[in-house]
This record gives sequence, structure tokens and C-alpha cells, in this order.
Amino acid sequence: MKNVQRRTIRRSAIAVVASALLVLGSDALVSASAHATTATSTSKSQATSHAMRPFATGYVLVGSDGGVFVFGQSGGYRGSLPGLNIHVNNVVGIVPSYDYGGYFLVGSDGGVFSFGDTNFEGSLPGLGVAVNNIVGIVPSSDDKGYFLVGRDGGVFAFGDATYEGSLPGIAISANDISSIASTPDNAGYWVLEQTGKVFAFGSASVLPSKNFSGTYADWGGAPFVSIASTPTGQGYWLLSHLGNVINLGDAKLELNQRTQVTHDFDSNGTDVSLVPTSDGLGYYIIRSDGTVVTFGDAGYSGDLPDLGVHVTNIVGASPT
Repeated sequence: MKNVQRRTIRRSAIAVVASALLVLGSDALVSASAHATTATSTSKSQATSHAMRPFATGYVLVGSDGGVFVFGQSGGYRGSLPGLNIHVNNVVGIVPSYDYGGYFLVGSDGGVFSFGDTNFEGSLPGLGVAVNNIVGIVPSSDDKGYFLVGRDGGVFAFGDATYEGSLPGIAISANDISSIASTPDNAGYWVLEQTGKVFAFGSASVLPSKNFSGTYADWGGAPFVSIASTPTGQGYWLLSHLGNVINLGDAKLELNQRTQVTHDFDSNGTDVSLVPTSDGLGYYIIRSDGTVVTFGDAGYSGDLPDLGVHVTNIVGASPT
């Protein structure tokens, strides 16, 4: 995957990016050995003082080709890979900067693309590390670093993101890791297995659930695909690809504000990502066909089926 070197892309804002036409088909992730690696040598970072994070008024969806669609916030478009004439089909995730002024895209090979006010801090191809099993990215809270995670639980830290361990580093063999979330103090992270099992590193803690009993197989046996932290770092949500949401710690289970049911089944896509609002009182559930389902105080600004756009390769979303 071609690497964009410390490049910030700014383009005129449009409601839906017509040039970012999505290529149909899902990206096949092939397992490789993602060794526990610290990409930069840093001292343990301290929590950074921020102004209150703004409340997002829109969101962008991204496809496996790096095409971006913007809803709600006219200034939310910061660029796309098709807009740069970069042709790939292995983008696996998107995460925003702290102020929602930009976003990172990551590919299954660990290539990282930075747009808007995000800072490029390195990538696996840039280090000469060859993998094809990266499944997620999460930034540090000061936007000066990020973590990548592979399907085997290998973690790669860039910039001021502090490496706190990995599954290979503790001799755990896995091939079904699906997502990563970080703590707000930049000193820990959670790694999610498709079974619903969560591994905690650094300051992150595995949280018991007062809202769940039995086994994760009781939730339809669907693989879990996304983990997202609350603003306090004292809770997180887990999402399965059938739309089951498990809330742990101070994460709240919210109702769908449009239908007043816990999930909307009017979609042909599978669930791929859960994106919380900045105050933790709501979240978006994103589906592979571009459906956006809102819960709590997450505002609905439209989605691809509403526009009559038919795709199957949406892999994530970022608030704007």
C-alpha cells in the first residue's frame, strides 16, 4: 500500500464525495506474523490536557478503497485515496483526530494515510515490515501517535503512542483479533477477539459486566468486530457483526432515537463498527452497506442507502 509521507490533504468540502466511488467487494485479510514491535522509542507518555472535545455534527464513511462519503458536516471532507489517484482495496479502518479536524486511514499492510490536521508518524511499509493482517488503528489522545493491531494481536506503536505489550509478547496465539481501543491517558489499550474476549494492556482493565451473563455464544455466535472506549476510559462497548452491543463499566446501552428499538434490522449489510459520541452518551453503528444507525445523542445525518448508493465495502466511520 503506497505511503503518504507526512502529508496533510485539504480539499473543498462537499456533502457526498462523488469522486470517491467505492469498489464493491470486501477486503480479504490474510494472516501474517505481526510481531510485537515498538515503532518509535519513547518514554511513557503522560495524559495530555485538552480543551473539551467538540460534539460532532456529522460523520464520514470510508470504504475498503479509501473512498470517503461525508454526511452532516459540510467541512468534514479532508480527502480520500481515490482523490489522490491511489488505488487500493485493503483499507480496514478510519479514526478521527481529537478535534475532528482530520482522520487517519489504515490498510491491512499497515500503511497509514493522514488527512486534515492529523500528523503522519510512520507506517509498517515505511519500516520495511511486511504484513497483511492489520485490522485496526487507534490514535493517542494528543494526536501525536497511534497504535496498529494485527489479527494475531501484534501491536505496533508510532509517535508518542506507548507500547504496552501484545498477545505474541505474552505467548498467546490468536488469529481472530478484530479491533483495538485505547485509554485516554495514553498508557494502555484493549484488544478484542472475535469471540468477545478482551485483552488489556498497560493502564487498561478488563471490566466485568453487570449487564451480561452466560457466554458470548449466547449472542447468536456472531463474531465481535468492534470495541470502543468511553471518554473516561472506565468502560467500553463491544459490537458483533449482527448488531449485538455489550456495554461494560460506565458504557451505557442506548436506544435507537429514530425507531426506539435497540437495533434496526432494515439493512442488507453486516455491522462493522461502533463509533461513540464525544460525551459517551450515544454511538453510531456502521454497516458494510453504508447504513448508519444512531443511538442516544448521536445525530442522524443520512447514509448511503438513503442516497440510493449501493455498496458492500464500508469498513468504518469517523465523526466530523
